[in-house]
Amino acid sequence: MKYLFILFAAISISESSCNETFLDVKPDKELVVPSTLDDLQGLLDYYSVMNAYTPCFGEISSDDYYVTFDKWNTLSGPDEKNAYIWAKDIFNDNTSLDWNGSYQVIFYANNVLEGLTKIDRASDSTQYSQIRGRALFYRSFAFFRLAQIFSPPFDKSSSNNEYSIPLRLTSNLNVPVKRSTVKDVYNQIVSDLLISINLLPEYDTHKSRPVKAAAYALLARTYLTMQDYDNALQYSDKAIKYNTYQLLDFNTLDASAIYPMTRYNSEVIFQNTLGSSRLLSSSRHIIDSGLYRSYLNNDIRRTAWFKETGSNITFKGSYDGSVQYFSGLAIDECYLTKAECLARKGLTNDAINTLNQFLVTRYQTGTYVPLEITDPKQALSIILQERRKELLFRGIRWNDLRRLNLDPETAKTLYRDLNGKIYKLKPNSLNYTLPIPNDVIQMSGIPQNKRE
Repeated sequence: MKYLFILFAAISISESSCNETFLDVKPDKELVVPSTLDDLQGLLDYYSVMNAYTPCFGEISSDDYYVTFDKWNTLSGPDEKNAYIWAKDIFNDNTSLDWNGSYQVIFYANNVLEGLTKIDRASDSTQYSQIRGRALFYRSFAFFRLAQIFSPPFDKSSSNNEYSIPLRLTSNLNVPVKRSTVKDVYNQIVSDLLISINLLPEYDTHKSRPVKAAAYALLARTYLTMQDYDNALQYSDKAIKYNTYQLLDFNTLDASAIYPMTRYNSEVIFQNTLGSSRLLSSSRHIIDSGLYRSYLNNDIRRTAWFKETGSNITFKGSYDGSVQYFSGLAIDECYLTKAECLARKGLTNDAINTLNQFLVTRYQTGTYVPLEITDPKQALSIILQERRKELLFRGIRWNDLRRLNLDPETAKTLYRDLNGKIYKLKPNSLNYTLPIPNDVIQMSGIPQNKRE
């Protein structure tokens, strides 16, 4: 059914692929049918499809920044304006790149998985396995990201039988696919990742290609979202134990640089970037003042990641080393996930030791005083604060708000102030699940998400 993938059209991979020779444009503009392992790898190497559009509307809706009324009011389109104030209708009659871009990744991944069934594995069993592992990883990552935007949060205390996203497991767009349950979607994500672990290579020179550590890191993020702290701890620790990925000593950064972080730095496990957003651009967004003040003066992130523009603060700390926001997987997140899981399991000393291991790399040499905390609630509170401070503009904060709202002790009400008019988003509001674009509803007949 074409509603799941509206954007797919004739494409020349020569524009931006890591493997520029894989596709040529035929005179009739139709795609060349991939028939070899190199062809299939070429599909997965199409960076601008597979790595360059993590959904951004969760980040737009989150609380690490704000915009002035004038900057908000001058936006030309309604979708970002609506998302910013958590309106009942977000997209009006427009399509959504958050939806289409993610299902485009799924479409490519399914094409590759089906293409593999037509190729003799014996031709190159190692490459065959790696391609299958990568396709499963890409598909699971896309399902996960869609679930954070268009699906109710996973709640371990419930049956999770609410409508979630459609699980498209075939490239045939004429096969009808209905909305699966939250439980089924997460089961599919975990299943794909567990299979991929045994297929992915230990290392690849291209960080835009997933490896075993990427599957571990994504499983850790997924299990944390599911409040499965045992498994989240297990897989975050597995990712950390890869010596290939090391925490950066922030003392080595040029904090005065326009973009102090370098792309593919030693912390990056898997490269991805957030979809472009006018509202999140440095010319519009202003960092929440309380968040900015939480960075101590000897915390290098305070100067390396933020820029003062008059009385306002903007963010410049993307791990992409550019105006694009990094939204991939990195080892710093794994340390914070590990610390949180240890704290939730009552292993307070181990949790704080893990946090100290991480934080010492962020402070000026010789100035960091290791934390000594024995109270479990205080430890968890500090770890969650540090998680927010570290993972800005990565497409993670919205996920965290949704899961933390399930616990009254960590729930938070969000506010927007636009020219004196106050907008409010209460914990566990239906508006934490964005509406499915209207064109999808009209073409498919699937039920719409409930909004307030």
